[in-house]
Parts: sequence; structure tokens; C-alpha cells
Amino acid sequence: MTDFFTKMNEEYAQKHFPGGSVFESAMKTVKRRSIGAIFFFGLFFAAALYGLIWGIGRTLEFTSDGRDDMLSVGIVICGFFGVVMLVCLLILLFLIKGSRKKRSDYIADSAKHSKLPVSEIEAFERQATASDCYILKLTAGLDRVLSNATNKDGLLTRDYIYLADPAQTVMRVDSLKACCFSDYTYYIDTGKHHKKIHCLAICLIAPGGVSVLSDTTEEAGRALMDLLKQRNNAIDTNEGRVLPENELDSYKKRML
Repeated sequence: MTDFFTKMNEEYAQKHFPGGSVFESAMKTVKRRSIGAIFFFGLFFAAALYGLIWGIGRTLEFTSDGRDDMLSVGIVICGFFGVVMLVCLLILLFLIKGSRKKRSDYIADSAKHSKLPVSEIEAFERQATASDCYILKLTAGLDRVLSNATNKDGLLTRDYIYLADPAQTVMRVDSLKACCFSDYTYYIDTGKHHKKIHCLAICLIAPGGVSVLSDTTEEAGRALMDLLKQRNNAIDTNEGRVLPENELDSYKKRML
């Protein structure tokens, strides 16, 4: 094939999917990230609790000293730390709930986002560790390191494609509407001004308004388009042109 796509092998499957399950592997990745986030927001919660206790103490001091002019300041301080505590608590509850999800929950969520029945998601998972599954390496270097995907590589099985996006979206290749390049931007603070950064992504569009964006290099993206066109000639590639960020929504509507 190409340098970007290799066939599934036992070594890769054992390393990335030791339980034979793509979603179990994703579940473990999310749990590892959740533990770090729980620790981080737990520290913020503890700091906010300390600040609230300190603020209440100061407010009581103002009251006992008859400094009514400072009472409103104490209330504002308590209110600030109280809000921070509440926000941290809500985030912690969300993270803890997410860390307790099981493989079956991930499959159900994937089916919901993919707008496919659970049976198809399970079929994808069975095909994912087969020897005819392609491992898709769409990114390299820093883009690969910074990727928020649950697995750094995508998968192309006999019938499905999966780019390991956070929503765990699975798409049928025979029903894909489009596979094209899209531009997206973000800003970084250089100290003197905000610099606009352009990034290249591959966009997959399936029936029902299901779509996925994944970072890619130009070479890997073109190789993926060629491979998908071999299996489904009806897929639109926008003739290989890069869609500007502000045209992506209108393009999706045309494809659907």
C-alpha cells in the first residue's frame, strides 16, 4: 500500500487492543486522562474550599470588629470561591461519571453518534483486528503528539472507517458521501499579538449528517481519498481542493 497505511498485525493488535476490543482500549485511554484531570480539578476544588473558609473567617472578623463597610467585600470573596468550588465540583462529577463507563456504554455511545445500530458497531470491532484491516497513520510529528484522538491511528476495515475521534464515530465505507480536505484555524499568543494558525484536516461525511474531522498531512489525506474511492467511487473528494473553514457547513449540506 503506502507508507501511511499498513495491514493489521498481531504485534500491533496486542499492543493497542490487548483485549481484542477497540472500545475497551479507548475506555482505558479516557480513564487515564480522567485520572489526571480529576487530580487537577481536585486541587482547584481544595484551593477554592480553603479560600472559602478563609473568606468566611474574614467576613466574620469584619462583622465582629464592626467594619460594616468591608462586609460587602467579604461577601464577594466568599461568593467568588463558592462559584469556583461549584464549577470544580460539577466538572469532577462529570469526569468521575465518565471514568466509570463500561465497554458496552462506549459501544452504545458510538452507535448513537454514528447513527448506526449497535450490531454494526460490534461488527466493526470484530473486523478491526482482522489481518485485512488497514492502520491509518494520517498525522506525524507534533500533530500526532497533540492529537486528542483516543487512538493515534485510524482504522479501515472491510466495511467501516474509524478515525478515533472523541465521539468514537464509525462510518460505513459504502455509504460515505464525501472525503475531502478542510482548513481550520486557531490562535496562539506570541506575547505581542495573537497569531492565526492554519491546520489541514480530512473530513468524512456520512448519511444522517454524521461527520468527522481529523488532522492529516496532505500526502496521507490524498492516499486515503484514493483508497476510499477504490471501494466507493461515489465519494466526493472536492477534486482534492481544500475547503476554507467558513465553507465546510455549506459543503456538508450539499453532500447530504
